[in-house]
Amino acid sequence: MFKKQKKNRFYKSTIIIAFVMGFIPLMEIFISSANAIEFPNAPKRESPQSTAAGGRRGGCVRGNLPITPLTPSNDNFIKTISSQPQFFVYIPPTQAKFAQFILREENGKDLDIQEIPITATDQIITINVSNKINLETDKKYVWEISLICNPMFINTSNHTKGMIEKVSLEENINNQLSTNLDNLQRAQILANEGVWQDTLSLVATLKESQPKQWQELLTSVGLDALLDKNLVKSSEN
Repeated sequence: MFKKQKKNRFYKSTIIIAFVMGFIPLMEIFISSANAIEFPNAPKRESPQSTAAGGRRGGCVRGNLPITPLTPSNDNFIKTISSQPQFFVYIPPTQAKFAQFILREENGKDLDIQEIPITATDQIITINVSNKINLETDKKYVWEISLICNPMFINTSNHTKGMIEKVSLEENINNQLSTNLDNLQRAQILANEGVWQDTLSLVATLKESQPKQWQELLTSVGLDALLDKNLVKSSEN
């Protein structure tokens, strides 16, 4: 034990000296010392509720999980710095042949409506906002995703919605992001700023090569039930 503590003190002292001497940037020390990315101070989600209601008239969802957006809290409020953010949603086993995605302004004006074919289920899909959309900074938008089995009846097990806000970052954060960083480093910076949607998009690019990062990010916001679900990319719009 004594030897291990002594070794740790020596390692920390070496790091501090290297930083003071200017050999190692502070951000590099912080990121390289982290085992896996987390979304700090997130309001933890409750576990997704059972889809028992899905068997009622109009329901078309089977299995133990409902349609579930990948968001850090139960109110599904998310932040982005992108003008055209990606959305991620878990599609449970379902009879639905397509999902409907709607993005609208707070005043109710529809901006983007898409019908997305469902070719497989029990997986996470990504939804790309139309390239004609250009979200404005400091403005909130409402989004909805529905599984369509019976267009005349949609219940809560087939439907999910939330709000997204495009935010701006402080100049020093933008300066850090403009340096030569990899996706994991950028994701950690954005996570620390509370920008969920872009953090998730960056970590999604690492799911195959660094699956631990994806798993730790989802776990940090209570999405443990989705750790083993496949992630598929949607086509560009």
